[in-house]
Amino acid sequence: MRQLVSRFACALLVLILVSPLTCVGQEADGDGAAADQLKYPKALTVSGDQIFVVDLDLPGVWSVTDSRTLFAQGSNLLRKTMNRPHCATPHPFGGILVGDSATREVYWIEKQGSEPKPLTNGYIGIPMALAVSPDGKSLYVGDAEKRATFRLPIEGGECELVARVNARGFAFEPSGKLLAITPDAEAVQRIDVASGEVETVVGDRPYQFPNSICWVGDQGFVTDTYGKCIWRFTADGKTEKWHEGAPLERPVGIAATGSTILVADPKLKQVFEFDLESKEVKTRL
Repeated sequence: MRQLVSRFACALLVLILVSPLTCVGQEADGDGAAADQLKYPKALTVSGDQIFVVDLDLPGVWSVTDSRTLFAQGSNLLRKTMNRPHCATPHPFGGILVGDSATREVYWIEKQGSEPKPLTNGYIGIPMALAVSPDGKSLYVGDAEKRATFRLPIEGGECELVARVNARGFAFEPSGKLLAITPDAEAVQRIDVASGEVETVVGDRPYQFPNSICWVGDQGFVTDTYGKCIWRFTADGKTEKWHEGAPLERPVGIAATGSTILVADPKLKQVFEFDLESKEVKTRL
C-alpha cells in the first residue's frame, strides 16, 4: 500500500512540474480568441484619427476609429510576450511601441496582427512610460524597477541612462523637454534630454495617485486615480483640479487629440472623451 501511495505521489509531482503554468481562470493555450469587451483599459495613445487602448487584462491593444478592433493580442501565459502591457506610444514608421512588464521588454508592432519585435534585449525591468523624441530618432522609457528614465535608438539597441526620474508617464513640451509624471513628492518633473538635467515643475505631492500625463497647447493634464479627478498644470508649476467625480471612478490613462482629452477608466471598463473648452464628456467606446 505504501509503495502504491508513493508511486501515485511521484506521478502527481511529475504532472505538476511538466504542466504549463497558467493563471487561474485562464485557458491553458492562453492565446485563443480575444473577448469582445474591454477588460482593463490602462493606457491610451493617439496617432492621427486612430486611438490605441492598452488592455492590461486582455491582454493586448485595441485600435479605435469608428469602431474598435483588436490591433495586437498578447499571451495569457505568464512571462510570455505582452502578458502584462502597461504603456504604448505611436512608432514614427507606423504601428505602435508597447512596454510589457511580463517579459521586461519594449516591442514594436508594425501593423495589425504583426509579430511584436523586441527592442531592448530585456534590459528594461518594468516599462511604465514611453515617448518618442520629436525628431523620431530616439525612444524614451520610464523603468519603474530601476526608478530611472532611459533612451535607446528608435530601431532598438543599447539603452543609456538619461535621468534618475521614476516616470509613470511622459509628454514632450513644445520646447523639446520631456515632462514626466511620477509617484514621488516631485510629481511632475522636466527633463532636459540633451544634458540630463532635471527640474521639478509640480512638487509637494498635490496628487493622491497620479498615473498618466499629456500636454496640449500651453497646459498639461494629469489623471489622479484615487482622487477620481483630472488635474491641469502650467509650465510654471501652477496646478488645479480640472474635473472631479462622475463619470470617472478610477481614471488612469490619458491622451490628447487636440480639441479633446481621452481618459481610460479600468473600473468602469470605458474610455471617456472630454471637450477641452466646454468640458462636456461622452463615452468613446
